[in-house]
Amino acid sequence: MNSYKTKISICLLSITLILGLTDCASNTDSLDERFSPLIVSIKDKGFIDTSNTKATRAFDNGYTTTFTNGDKIGLFVVDGSGNVTTSNLCLTYDGTNWNYPAGTMIYYDNTSTTKYFAYYPYQSTAPTISTTTTSASDLFSPAIDNWGANLSTDQSTYEKYAAADLMIGTGYVGVLSSNATRPLMFSMSHQMGLVEINMPYYYLSTDANYKYIPGLAWTDFIPYNISGTTYHYIIKPSTSITISGKYAPLIAGGSFENFSQSINVTPGKYQTMDVDGGAVGTSHTLAVGDYYLNDGSIIPNATANKYLLDKTIGVLFSTSTSTTDKGHGWTHGYAMALKNAAKDITWGPNTVDTPIPNISSESDIKNSMDGYTETHLINNTYTISPTNYPVFYYALNYNVATPQGSSGWYLPSIGQWYSVIVNLGKVPTTSTTAYVAELGWKNGEISSCASNINNYLAALDNGYRVDKFYTSPGTSELYSATSEYTSNYSYRLYFQSGSGGNILWIDGNDEDNDKTLTWYTSRAAIAF
Repeated sequence: MNSYKTKISICLLSITLILGLTDCASNTDSLDERFSPLIVSIKDKGFIDTSNTKATRAFDNGYTTTFTNGDKIGLFVVDGSGNVTTSNLCLTYDGTNWNYPAGTMIYYDNTSTTKYFAYYPYQSTAPTISTTTTSASDLFSPAIDNWGANLSTDQSTYEKYAAADLMIGTGYVGVLSSNATRPLMFSMSHQMGLVEINMPYYYLSTDANYKYIPGLAWTDFIPYNISGTTYHYIIKPSTSITISGKYAPLIAGGSFENFSQSINVTPGKYQTMDVDGGAVGTSHTLAVGDYYLNDGSIIPNATANKYLLDKTIGVLFSTSTSTTDKGHGWTHGYAMALKNAAKDITWGPNTVDTPIPNISSESDIKNSMDGYTETHLINNTYTISPTNYPVFYYALNYNVATPQGSSGWYLPSIGQWYSVIVNLGKVPTTSTTAYVAELGWKNGEISSCASNINNYLAALDNGYRVDKFYTSPGTSELYSATSEYTSNYSYRLYFQSGSGGNILWIDGNDEDNDKTLTWYTSRAAIAF
């Protein structure tokens, strides 16, 4: 046998086979190409303005969904005969990719007429679907009807808002990539309607980003505050719905404003509702004595608006904050709680040198402004309870809701109590009695200080919301501070009256300041 000819023949046969495979590949994919994994990608078409004059805006303004880590879609696969072969398969977004459940993958086969449909947000109980599988809107039509009929009226958080916003889409398979996968691309369309509510607002003259709408309340629904004073609310499409609520357009006025508008939008559209001109701001200059409300609003103490007064949780005693608190983002001021958190309790054990720095000078007293930090030093170091460091425990657990972005309640430092009696109580900045580690005022300052503080509280006192200061002459009142003189003694603000005279004290250096004595009052403060 001629080996040379044999080699030539084999070589020619190999070339022929290669050419045949190449010709086949030009008409249909090889097995590896046909059964390639499908890699899912999602894009949101966004809500469109009802007038159709506005293009869908950028992804970060709330008209288009930006998917975040942990978001989930439900995937349906329908074969060429209309049979659902994969139902409600959950894919989870990790911030970059949509991932199949472990051990699961959908593969592409171009010899079939397979269709792919998806919806968002995923529901663990598969939505009801139609037997008509020609399009996403056909397949999901029962789910769309059920979704609109069962929308939650509480959309106050991103999670609740996103859960109301049904989107569906049909998947399209892209070309084979270099890593032997194919993209399965979904362009999702919103099936509900959207109303955008723009509210007029106030802002601080020193911080235009601190915006608030005094006394805002919604009627039978809660929208999502998507940014500033703009709210979004998902509604059932092609159905008239009334959006209504109330707020106080004049923070010093005596009434509130009702607003109402009927909204009706088709699927995937949005309508804008501008209340009293929409997002227009009015400046407010923060002042000592202003009232701090449970939603972060700030109103002047001279207001006659009972609707707003009833939402007050504190009285501002400072319009600046410490360097440490500024680092937390609380740059505007401090407010004092309206009521005592607890009375006639101990400060804590007098045998422990806590992490709170000891102070002893007049300058130390006046500049000790970090009650929040010192309260949390105690809370993070020890197990606090009604019997162990109780003044801290009751201040931290003062049962009045606080606005988002604030510090929450804490026990004031002695410098913060000094600010209370100087700024609200209007006592002289220099004491008339000075000993080591203490300040004192005589000559009637005790009664005038209490009276001045109580004047700020008077408009809020309806019999249960306010504890006033020193209302029983001949008695004494003692307000606890975080600040310490030694491991045995803590500082206090002390309204003292009796046979020794009437004196307003800030002190910390004698046996009457023993931390174990049961005469301390815990009254909380808050930073914002």
